[in-house]
Amino acid sequence: MSGIDNAIENTTSGQSIVDRLNQAVDDIMPEVIKIRRELHQQPELSGGEEQTAKRVADTCRKLGLSVREGIGGHGVMALLKLSDSKPWMAFRADMDALPISEANQRPYTSRVDAVSHSCGHDAHTALLLGLAHILNQLKDDLSHNIAFIFQPAEETCEGASAMLRDHLFRDIKPEQIYALHVYPYLPAGSIGLRHGPMCAAADMFDVEIKGRGGHAARPHECIDVVLVATHIIQGLHQIVGRRVNPLYPAVLTIGQIHGGHAGNVIPDHICFSGTFRSLHPEVHEEIRTRMDQIIRQTAEAWGATARFTLKQATPVLTNNSKLISQAHVIFDELIPEIKLIEINEPSMGGEDFAEFLHEIPGCLFRLGTGSSPETRYPLHHPCFDLDESSMASGIAAFAALALTASS
Repeated sequence: MSGIDNAIENTTSGQSIVDRLNQAVDDIMPEVIKIRRELHQQPELSGGEEQTAKRVADTCRKLGLSVREGIGGHGVMALLKLSDSKPWMAFRADMDALPISEANQRPYTSRVDAVSHSCGHDAHTALLLGLAHILNQLKDDLSHNIAFIFQPAEETCEGASAMLRDHLFRDIKPEQIYALHVYPYLPAGSIGLRHGPMCAAADMFDVEIKGRGGHAARPHECIDVVLVATHIIQGLHQIVGRRVNPLYPAVLTIGQIHGGHAGNVIPDHICFSGTFRSLHPEVHEEIRTRMDQIIRQTAEAWGATARFTLKQATPVLTNNSKLISQAHVIFDELIPEIKLIEINEPSMGGEDFAEFLHEIPGCLFRLGTGSSPETRYPLHHPCFDLDESSMASGIAAFAALALTASS
C-alpha cells in the first residue's frame, strides 16, 4: 500500500485523515481570514516587516513551535519537530507589501499611506499560519518534521538570499520545500501546477546620468540629461526586439524616473530604474552586456557620464519534475474536490523562492483567487483583492503534501 493510501486509510474515531483534514481546514478558515485582514490593514514594505514578523513569531510560539527570528532581516522560521529520525519538509510564505496606494474601499483596506498588500503576501502569511495550526493538530499523522518559513523582502528579490546567507538551514536540512502564489487569472480555489520553468530570472537596475544644467532657453550651454535619458531609454527598449532571439521570451521595463525641478530649468542629473526578465541564461547575459554598452556609449556621445548599477535579483524558478508529479497524484487523491489546472506557459514575473530551490528540491504552485471582477485585478494593481475562500485550497494542498509526500 502506498504512503497516500496509508494516509487515506488511517482513521481516528472512525474518521479518515481526509475527513479530518477537511474539517480542520473548515474550522481554521475564520481565523485565517481574520489574520489576513489584520495584516492587510497594516502592510509593511520590504525590509521593514517588523510587526508582521512579530505577529508571526508570537502566533507560532502559542502553537508550541520552536521559533527563530531575525533571519536575513525580519525572517522567521518556526519548527514542528516530531523526531530526530524523521526527515524535514519546508513551506515558505512571503510577508512584504508594495509601495502602492490601495484604491479599494473595504472594511480591511490598508491604513498605511501609499503601502498595500497588492500582491497577496498577506494571504500567503495567513495561509501558512493556518497550515501550522492544522499540522500541529494532525502531527501524529505526519511522517516529516515541518519547517514554516516566513520570508521578508520578496518584492525586492533580496529576502530569500539574505535568509540563506544568514544560515537559515544551519540546524536542519529539508528534503523538499514548497510555496504558492495567489493568482487572479485562475478560478478561485483552483491550484495551478507546471512542470519545468515557472518564473523568469529577474534583474533590477538603476541608471544615474550626470550632465551640465542651465537655463531652458540656452540648451547649447548645457549637457541635457533629460535628452540623454530619453535616448538611452529608447535604446534599452530596443534590446529585446533587436538583440534577443524572438523565440526566447524576455522583457525589459523602466518603472521609475526622477529628474528636474522646473519646466524652464535643464537639470544636471537624472535617475531612472527598471527591471528585465528572461528564461534563458544566455539571453540574460546578452541583455546585461547590451545595456552596459548602450548606457555608457550614449552618455559619452552627448558629453554626459552615466553610472549603471545592476542588481542580479533572482534566477529562473524551475519546479522539480519528480515533486510536481507527486503533488499532482497527492492532490487528486486527498483533495479531489479542488480543481487542478495545468499551466502551459511560465510567468515573466520573478520570484526569489528560486533561491531556495537552488538548495532544496521543491515546487511553486499557483493558487487561483479570481471569482468576480473585484478579484480579477492583476497583481500589483491598486485595486487588487482576492476571494478569501480560496485560501482554504492553499492550506489543504500544503497539508496534503505534509501528510503524504514521500521522502
